[in-house]
Amino acid sequence: MGNVGTFFGNWRIVHTELWDLEDLDLVTPATISLERNHDGHIAFIAVEAELDYRVVKRDGLPAIEFSFDGFDEDHRVTGRGWAVLEGDRLDGRLFFHQGDETSFVAQRKQKRRTRNAPANKRMHPTAGRATDRGRG
Repeated sequence: MGNVGTFFGNWRIVHTELWDLEDLDLVTPATISLERNHDGHIAFIAVEAELDYRVVKRDGLPAIEFSFDGFDEDHRVTGRGWAVLEGDRLDGRLFFHQGDETSFVAQRKQKRRTRNAPANKRMHPTAGRATDRGRG
């Protein structure tokens, strides 16, 4: 079975069977975020919900099973889901309590690499600049 670290991070929802990407990104980019403490967050369309997930095996593959609780605009939504890890991709299914169900695909978001500038590096004026000479 995989461990929490295998799933930790941000995942971009790139496909569902019910909604296209333009709809998924209506309010914010469609994402699933998973923390090390089994907490997480899911956002797509107008849905914003907290996740509670567990790492399991599904058909011999590392997977997660989760419940979610949040809002779709002003309406409370709850449900459950699961996802199987295949490389840098989650393939799963969402079930809204007494509502829709859909498959989904999410891809691991790559961390941006930033160039680290040296800390406290200052530009020093050139010694003896013409404007500084003779003042005192």
